Amino acid sequence: MNLNRRRFALATGLLPFAPVLRAQETYPARPITLVVPFSAGSVVDQQARVIARVLATRLGQPIVIDNKVGVSGSIGAEFVSRAAPDGYTLLLGTQGTQGTNIALYKTIRYDPVKDFVAIHGLSGNANVLVVNPKLGIGSVAELVTLAKRSPGKLNFGSGGNGTSGHLCLELLQTRTGTRFTHVPYKASSAALVDLVSGNVDAMFDFVQTSAPHIRSGKLRALAVTRGQRMPMLPEVPTMAEAGFAGIEALSWGGLFAPAKTPDGIVKRLSTEASETLRSQEVRSTLDSAGSFVIDMPHAEFQGYVSREAVKWTEVLRAAGVTLE
Repeated sequence: MNLNRRRFALATGLLPFAPVLRAQETYPARPITLVVPFSAGSVVDQQARVIARVLATRLGQPIVIDNKVGVSGSIGAEFVSRAAPDGYTLLLGTQGTQGTNIALYKTIRYDPVKDFVAIHGLSGNANVLVVNPKLGIGSVAELVTLAKRSPGKLNFGSGGNGTSGHLCLELLQTRTGTRFTHVPYKASSAALVDLVSGNVDAMFDFVQTSAPHIRSGKLRALAVTRGQRMPMLPEVPTMAEAGFAGIEALSWGGLFAPAKTPDGIVKRLSTEASETLRSQEVRSTLDSAGSFVIDMPHAEFQGYVSREAVKWTEVLRAAGVTLE
């Protein structure tokens, strides 16, 4: 084959990819829809709107927020999973929509890993394991020992079935072989009130809401569920430092697109999302909610989401926890 024929073969071979390549080069050429699967005004929604505003400036196109609510965020996630993979319909996914809902609900009609591209990890929240001081313990090891000595005797509060506090409890029980009596409340604030008053013995709560009670001595902090110590509670060890490395859990949020979204678009969005997270406006918004920046690029975030889905499915199915 002479040189001209080789060039012709190469050019014609690339023809089917030409529209995709042009789309990546010009992306974005029109407004983008960001589906937030929670109600307007919620913490996730508020953070998403600030992130979207800064990201839109960087991309040069408006980002329209579309709140699609239902089944702990799964309605919105399913909608995005079925959207065109062109970068113009994105999801603000969470640990719930991409990690735990598949195990909690029997009616989930999407695969949280196969049906999405995990573009960029944005933010996270960690829990702190807190107990009433009257319990007389000062470490996770002491709590585990006491629970094993009297299975089911200790009451463990949470903000309700399927909440982050409940999930952390199931993770604790699975990893340590302990059994507590779970007391689900309608809100974590109600559970926290009863913990302070001594009506329940322990709970996992968000760091921001428990910190004032910890500093006042009304609650005792045993460990945080993040892989590193929290600036708000620098004296409190991580679960790993407390001797329980397998109990790490975050409530996280990230940017997702439908599977088969072109690599060039994914790369552009991940790069711009990382720069967006450097914005003082975004960081201030996250700080005010007790959240922290994850800033996890596409390649790393894709693997992280896959591991999260496997971990929570194993934990919840072993515990027999469902919400239907």
